[in-house]
Amino acid sequence: MSKRIAVIGTGYVGLVSGACFAYLGHKVIGLDIDPYKIERLKKGEVPIYEPGLDKILRQAIDNGNIEFTTDYAYAVKNSDFIFIAVGTPSREDGSADLSYVESAYRSIVEQIEQDDFKIIVNKSTVPVGTGRWAKKFIADLLREKGIEEPEKRFEVVSNPEFLREGKAVEDFMKPDRVVVGADNRDYAGMVASLYEKLQPAMIITDLPTAEMIKYASNSFLATKISFINEIANICERAGADVTVVARGMGLDHRISPHFLNAGCGFGGSCFPKDVKALVYTAKQLDVEPELLEATLDVNERQKLIPVEKLKKYYPSLSALTVAVWGLAFKPDTDDMREAPSIPIIRKILSEGATVKAYDPVAIENAKKVFKEELQKYPEKLIFVEDKYEALDDADALLLVTEWLEFKDVDFERFRNKVIIDGRNLWEPSIVRRYTEKYEGVGKP
Repeated sequence: MSKRIAVIGTGYVGLVSGACFAYLGHKVIGLDIDPYKIERLKKGEVPIYEPGLDKILRQAIDNGNIEFTTDYAYAVKNSDFIFIAVGTPSREDGSADLSYVESAYRSIVEQIEQDDFKIIVNKSTVPVGTGRWAKKFIADLLREKGIEEPEKRFEVVSNPEFLREGKAVEDFMKPDRVVVGADNRDYAGMVASLYEKLQPAMIITDLPTAEMIKYASNSFLATKISFINEIANICERAGADVTVVARGMGLDHRISPHFLNAGCGFGGSCFPKDVKALVYTAKQLDVEPELLEATLDVNERQKLIPVEKLKKYYPSLSALTVAVWGLAFKPDTDDMREAPSIPIIRKILSEGATVKAYDPVAIENAKKVFKEELQKYPEKLIFVEDKYEALDDADALLLVTEWLEFKDVDFERFRNKVIIDGRNLWEPSIVRRYTEKYEGVGKP
């Protein structure tokens, strides 16, 4: 049965969720405070790179199941479920910045009338305890505007997202599980029913448990990545091959092979932010999160491993030209948030080298990230439109993001260059036919 849904925020999570809910037959209103973005969305233009999203969105628009607006009054009035899908970036102390979430609550409350009832769903990743804080916060705001029995005008539900950038549409339509948390199980069940057509594994629980599931999941995966990266560093010294070690580990069903690929660290909008937030929460609760802090420390060190490997061949980087393949934090996205390419390029530039960088889709976002560097090093930071153009006159190549187009390449172009394979994408024996100066991660 079709339900009326508003989604506040049209970033990765909000836009994918809204488009997929509309594809499932629900009536969706996507709201954002950015009028330029909304105008683009009304035309069916997707402002982010996410495979398959343009097709899903276009079909939803053509079917009349999704519309976009900047008008909170319209969105709240014409919906029963209001999903919050705004950013919760890290503050300097690691805590989650809830200012966008709080602003969304305030704007929703302004539109709630005496006889309304709205289910407000936290799809944004928020710290444990936020849901119950939100219930009091919203009730107080309603009471201030004269609403009687404000607790009866809304319910807060947690419905954390588990979408991988680059696979977000697939993850929404074929979820491993859907988690819904609420103090009232009836309202949790109503949110769960929105996913009924997908027939997912369903976990219905209380608010703090649902919030913790999200943080625990991302922190575990981040820890798994840092673990295999630390094993890779040991493998190099011990003469072992981490790719075979990981395969041997992953065949154990208790471990699984996922997230056991050694490389130059994790990035993105979720893992770094969520681990930092969980560390902050733990310390607020007088728990010392030593393992989580170590996960972050290992990851930060790992990001500069490719530069350390390059300096084995060129102790001084001055006057070198270094090609960098891959800028986004992972393949199939243009997201540059916390990307390992950022500290790598900044380190190389600071030591006097020229960088020629290429990425299939993230160049424009990268130019924004490196705005200061482009001004400071106008002739030393060069973005190119072709991977082989980056190799022209380059002394070395650093592979940072394992895009599929980098898998099968003309290895003749590698001849006599230093090749730092930061993702173990290539078979070493093949690369070494063209150059002896090859380094992987965790390889003897």
